[in-house]
Amino acid sequence: MKALARQMPAWALTLMPVRLARQYASEPAPTAASSSKSARQLLVDVSVIHQSDARTGIQRVVRALLLQLLRAPPVGYRVCPIFATRQHGYRYAVPKFLDSPAQAPGAAVSPVPADVQVECGDLFLGLDLAAHLLPRHQAQVLHWKRNGVKVHVVVYDLLPLQHPEWFKPKTTRNFKRWIKWLAVYADSAICISEIVKLQLHTWLNTHFGLLPTALPASTIVLGADIDASAPSGGLPADAQILLARLRNTPAVLMVGTLEPRKGYDQALAAFEQLWQQGTTPLLVIVGRPGWKTEALQEKLRRHPQAGKCLFWLEDVSDEYLAHLYAACGGVLVASRAEGFGLPLIEAALHNKPVLARDLPVFREIGLPGVTFFSGESAASLATAIPAWLKKARPEGGASQSRSRSPNVATWQTAAVQLLDTLGLSGEPDREADAGCAASALAQGAAA
Repeated sequence: MKALARQMPAWALTLMPVRLARQYASEPAPTAASSSKSARQLLVDVSVIHQSDARTGIQRVVRALLLQLLRAPPVGYRVCPIFATRQHGYRYAVPKFLDSPAQAPGAAVSPVPADVQVECGDLFLGLDLAAHLLPRHQAQVLHWKRNGVKVHVVVYDLLPLQHPEWFKPKTTRNFKRWIKWLAVYADSAICISEIVKLQLHTWLNTHFGLLPTALPASTIVLGADIDASAPSGGLPADAQILLARLRNTPAVLMVGTLEPRKGYDQALAAFEQLWQQGTTPLLVIVGRPGWKTEALQEKLRRHPQAGKCLFWLEDVSDEYLAHLYAACGGVLVASRAEGFGLPLIEAALHNKPVLARDLPVFREIGLPGVTFFSGESAASLATAIPAWLKKARPEGGASQSRSRSPNVATWQTAAVQLLDTLGLSGEPDREADAGCAASALAQGAAA
């Protein structure tokens, strides 16, 4: 059985039931020997941001955690960013690729990066959301596992599987391949909330018959300090005009890509009712154009209140975003589903009140100063917004900048939690040492 498992090619595993394929994928080769290197590798997948950093939520997480790991590597490990593409498997990224991303115009042409070489005791961390790439390179990952590499994957959400109507069909297809890849190859999953962890275990059990003990999962809390995520800089020429209006007028900020689940359609309809009633709270939307929202995008661009009470900022630097958080009266989070909810904690960092849809994951975050709403009607939200703003600004004065909330996690805290989940909290991984030693003994016995 063990000899057969060690010879099973990756393509054959795709034809098996997941539980059986997982057993075959987890069987190390007897040639997996203890590393002779002075330090093992923590291989951090940055495939998506290496090619094109959209600077949205997940990309912020990847940048921030990678920077923390590079600044404070775990004991006995070298942090190695790696990337794959559709054309080739995993290679080492240049050390400072965040300073010169691959897509930057005029970037210097670098030599072809070296292919990743592994030894027993190395770790792979699927930090980036590379659902479209990991299943393509399962043969390489299987080779790693048979050489004693442990595979850990960050799970941000399962939304394309739970709500395919909100996503492009290609995205859902990629996620279906990715979740099966995860079920077969991952040694652990690292979730960004307890809700995601529960949903992951439920999905794996329902669709693949895997019990929670078959694939251990843990959670980490994400950070809110934008300045620790390699922030982009720069303000447009008219930034100060808008910021002054936000400070002196009731203003609501929404942050996130324009996609169906974000609830921008309901929010805009609610504000339209308020404007028709003669109240003039400002609505500022910060988010790139997304998918399945073309009609909404066109409406925002041509809206009669555009530039008056309505502002859609499609391409905002992190520096500008921080100023917008500080200047607004409050933050509206109308998402219909989330894996976590970065705008909530970023608002808390600036001590801003939040009006959020009543989602279990938002309750889990447990931040003070959050008011919840429910329902899909524009009328109910239009009623909730003025009451919430009045409570946030009881005297009708300008929004005040206050000190940072002590309950908001930082990216440094998140990185510490991440290393804890990997068993790298400061002590060498004795379990990995024992596993590599056993493999080395088996190799000697075979000889």
